[in-house]
Amino acid sequence: MKCPQLTQFLFFSIVLCLIDAQNDLNTIFEKTADWFKEFLPKNAPTLASLPFIPPTTPKMSLLNFSPIFPTPPPISMMMSMSKHGYPPGISRIQAPISFPTFPPLPTFPTPKPFPTLPTSNFTFPPLSANSMKMLPPVNITLDPEALMSVPEIVTHWGYPVEEYNVVTKDGYILTLHRIPYGRNETRSKKLRPVVFLQHGLLCTSSIWLLNLPSQSAGFVFADAGFDVWLGNMRGNTYSKSHLRMDHRDAKYWRFSWEEMARYDLEAMVDGILNVTKQKQLYFIGHSQGTLTMFAKLVLSRGFAGKIRKFFALAPVARLVNVKGMFHTLGETYPQFKLFYEMIGDKEFLPNNIFTRLLTDVLCDRKMKNPLCEDFIYQVSGPDSNQLNKTRIGIYLAHNPAGTSWKNIIHYAQMVKSGKMRPFDYGADHSMKLYGRTHPPEFDLSQVEVPLYLFYSDADWLATSNGVEGFILKMIDQKYIKLSKKLSDFNHNDFLWGLRAREEIYDVIVNVISLDHRKFRIQDGVRRYLEAKSNLSPNSTSDSFLENLLRE
Repeated sequence: MKCPQLTQFLFFSIVLCLIDAQNDLNTIFEKTADWFKEFLPKNAPTLASLPFIPPTTPKMSLLNFSPIFPTPPPISMMMSMSKHGYPPGISRIQAPISFPTFPPLPTFPTPKPFPTLPTSNFTFPPLSANSMKMLPPVNITLDPEALMSVPEIVTHWGYPVEEYNVVTKDGYILTLHRIPYGRNETRSKKLRPVVFLQHGLLCTSSIWLLNLPSQSAGFVFADAGFDVWLGNMRGNTYSKSHLRMDHRDAKYWRFSWEEMARYDLEAMVDGILNVTKQKQLYFIGHSQGTLTMFAKLVLSRGFAGKIRKFFALAPVARLVNVKGMFHTLGETYPQFKLFYEMIGDKEFLPNNIFTRLLTDVLCDRKMKNPLCEDFIYQVSGPDSNQLNKTRIGIYLAHNPAGTSWKNIIHYAQMVKSGKMRPFDYGADHSMKLYGRTHPPEFDLSQVEVPLYLFYSDADWLATSNGVEGFILKMIDQKYIKLSKKLSDFNHNDFLWGLRAREEIYDVIVNVISLDHRKFRIQDGVRRYLEAKSNLSPNSTSDSFLENLLRE
């Protein structure tokens, strides 16, 4: 089997398995008594030989479930528990209704309580793929960060954290995480630059925090004196609530990145500005985070007034010359579309405590499992030798973190067409809505925000052709403040690469710090002129200060 065929086969297999696992997550399979006969020993007593003992109704009690986290559990854990607090697949056991005039049906042992998950070393004996012989046991240590929620990761490293919820115009409830100041600072009324970090496809706010503090963007910006806000788009682990719908409803998942651009960004940006009492913020996006901001700036021209500067990491607009899994996604678009039409609107690649545990075990650094590294590189690009491979289990435990099937189909349409367009519902729908067979492409010439681009030839998704052949050509050059082409950065290196701080984050810190200093000077001058005009309405204007405001 050739490599592309193998990749395609593995991709579809993983997707189908995850769909089955998600559907069966909270289901208890019941079997008849006859099903167990083959497991009974041949000399087992028959039902007729057993003495009749009137059954007694057992006293009801809760299962002895020991959670991983202290009460109350974090958001990420609450989603993987039933409403009664039991682990998925285990519920309160009640004795079947019995009749004293008939012998009792054969009973089976009550399921044991869900065991406390291990927090210390244990052994995992792997099998050799060639000889199927037992190899020496491998010690596996579960990394605590793999099982933590975002607030727990932040407090784990000694930083303050706050959590906010905002509601979109179409009813989705989104979660924002905030690091208001650095680890070695205290709360003050000091005016700080407000920085909003937005994740990419299938990710959460965790992506900015999964390296050591000196290497993670969220912590680096907080220690630089910024007020850091981390967004979560609809459908991921932290944003699965709605005012009127349940996330198990198909209608809930009827969205793509187009709805995220129309509704999610506006709700989060407005919420941040409302809390901080500021008029503008600095936006830092990665991958889909940049795609949604480009679309929002085109859809709502007035939205640009809320964005002081736009830093685009691995910017996505047109998906041209993509490689790896996204190339396979475009090549198999007809099959994906057919499958989507068969299953309807559902969640794609969800994240829960079981996927986190499994991933952390399989991708443990001592296991040296090549599948984990291969999965990352098939999505993002070749190994650039700057990924901290001891933390791959943590990266993959938190991501993928869920999105909609419709969103994945939208990406497949982008790869297939090579265009940045709204979701294509078909020729008939497009003719009624747009008067043409396909939706019109987003016009990036309408983007009017100071833009800083960071991209690389080694990125298999946000390719150089997509950046140089579309973004840089379409946007007015007076708004392109920086276009930095990095060497050997794959798509995930912008987040987790060991060179990311020096080549990206420190550059952003310097730009924001200088700009914020300029803003404070201008704000002081503005207040001075306003106070002067109020005290002396007939006084002459200060042309020097007025010119300073215009710069």
